[in-house]
Amino acid sequence: MNQKQESPFGNPRFLMALALTFFGLWGWQYYLSKKFPQKPTEQVAAATTASGTATVAPSEAQMNPAASGTVAAATTAPVVEEEKTFSYEDEKVKFEVSSKGLGVKKFTLKKYTDRKGAHIQFESAEGQAELLANNNVVNFSVEKTGESQFIGTATVDGKKITRKLTFNKDTESFDSETEFDAGFDTLSLKLFQKHHKPESTSFLTPSFEQQDFIWIEAGSTKSESIAGLKENEGFLKTAPAATLASIGTQYFTAASINRSDIVPSVSNKVENNMASVNISYNLKDAKITKVSQAIYLGPKVTNILAKIDKQLTETLNYGMFGFISAILMKLMVFMFGIFGNWGLAIIALTLVVRAVLLPFNVMSFRSAQAMQKVKPKLDAIREKFKDDPMRMNKETMAVMKENNANPLSGCLPMLIQIPIFFALWRAIGSSIEIYQQPFFGWITDLSYHDPFFVFPILMGITMFLQQKMTPTTMDPTQAKILNFMPILFTLFMLTLPSGLTLYNFVSALFGVIQQYFLLKETKNNSPAVA
Repeated sequence: MNQKQESPFGNPRFLMALALTFFGLWGWQYYLSKKFPQKPTEQVAAATTASGTATVAPSEAQMNPAASGTVAAATTAPVVEEEKTFSYEDEKVKFEVSSKGLGVKKFTLKKYTDRKGAHIQFESAEGQAELLANNNVVNFSVEKTGESQFIGTATVDGKKITRKLTFNKDTESFDSETEFDAGFDTLSLKLFQKHHKPESTSFLTPSFEQQDFIWIEAGSTKSESIAGLKENEGFLKTAPAATLASIGTQYFTAASINRSDIVPSVSNKVENNMASVNISYNLKDAKITKVSQAIYLGPKVTNILAKIDKQLTETLNYGMFGFISAILMKLMVFMFGIFGNWGLAIIALTLVVRAVLLPFNVMSFRSAQAMQKVKPKLDAIREKFKDDPMRMNKETMAVMKENNANPLSGCLPMLIQIPIFFALWRAIGSSIEIYQQPFFGWITDLSYHDPFFVFPILMGITMFLQQKMTPTTMDPTQAKILNFMPILFTLFMLTLPSGLTLYNFVSALFGVIQQYFLLKETKNNSPAVA
């Protein structure tokens, strides 16, 4: 490749590598989905209602009490206690605690709203984290012992069970402790989140909306995306032992961290457009009388997650370059502390990253210069020794060594930049910090796409200018393919968060300015090459 290239978005090799990476990852995921299709959701023996709760067919005695005689009177079903709820509210959240399993209902985030302006709420037919003993909901007698502490006591099959649920205002999380008499087979609790469908599933105009199960098994973080599931499509994935279990989008999560002497099994399930995480403790052979968890329902704010438990930061799910994303995220928060605007923080972060990568871009530019200088000699060698590959390679290496030209020195900077590019992409696209945060003018939400597509179009124009400023020795076919890159990337950015398109536009603009000065330097120092 014999181009003068120095900035990622003006560098044909970078663009080619980026496009190949996108298509390669997409193709690989498509291949895996065909070769290893998801297992269908397990069939439930009892019929299920719209809310997902099982309904059992009435017995003959219930249908015809007279036919059962005195036996019916002797086997009258136990009276179920009426459900009682206890409310809590502060400046950030409000919720209810139910006597059914001491579960949390109507948990509402007062400082966050959805696209329609409604407050974010973790709502389901069953209470979040309600306790089940031997697969039956425990009906507690509840006492509110403090502003945000609830203690429930119950007797199940002659065995006593006590659960204490405490809401920590500083971390916006729950501490759950359950003590019980020996003899229970299982204790379990569930977390829920409505299954979200992305606004767009097109490859050219993708949605950045994510939803996935994340859990830690044997110290290893694992995840399963469910954003691509169709309407009413089922999903089931189990883990025999998990210390962290969660279901969440890129901005909000419902999670449980195990703090017991026994590690629970986890079942991740999607059914009736509801995603659930079932956390179950097998107590048959366990010699314990207490289990405890930390439960979090809320936004993925990094410092809050870390304060509750370090494992909880894994729900951020920055991907394979997460360690780079975490560093970039800290830098962006630092920039926000200086400028007080998340849009300006993104611009500052982009400039800092481009400045750090500048030496590598210059190295790539110098390598392209050297390769362009020796290209006529290399073409002559290929023509002269086209029938003798060994001699051709030998002469080629000799010419490149004589002129200090090494094509790998131009590829290495690209390999360094690609991980940073994807890490920055995930850090900006998945950060609750920019959720519904305004920039200037028409950009009222950096986590939502540009309503007038100004930044995607500006980015495409800037990429086109970079290509025109970059001298090239590509053949006409390659040049035509490269000319479609700005159009392809513009289409790709149309539906992505405006914070991402702002980053890409500023990065491309930096590249144009950088290209201008490098070309100017080349003309001053070496008119013949220019």
